[in-house]
Amino acid sequence: MAEDAKKVRVLSGGGFEEQEVNAHNIGALRTELDIPAGASVSVNGVVRTDDYSIEDGQIIAAVQNNKTGGWTYYIIR
Repeated sequence: MAEDAKKVRVLSGGGFEEQEVNAHNIGALRTELDIPAGASVSVNGVVRTDDYSIEDGQIIAAVQNNKTGGWTYYIIR
């Protein structure tokens, strides 16, 4: 794992798959993981803007209602 990379768990197929990301803020994370601009992004339960810095140990969830009414979550641990 690169020194600046962070481990990310992404909900996919009914479970969480671990990925590495290089994003340092919410805006860069949106780009790297293709999180839609309309999705709400929370850090430790608080909605944050794209310039909010990502740190190790935070829990980040991006939520957007999809066509079937479900939700998509991205978690960073």
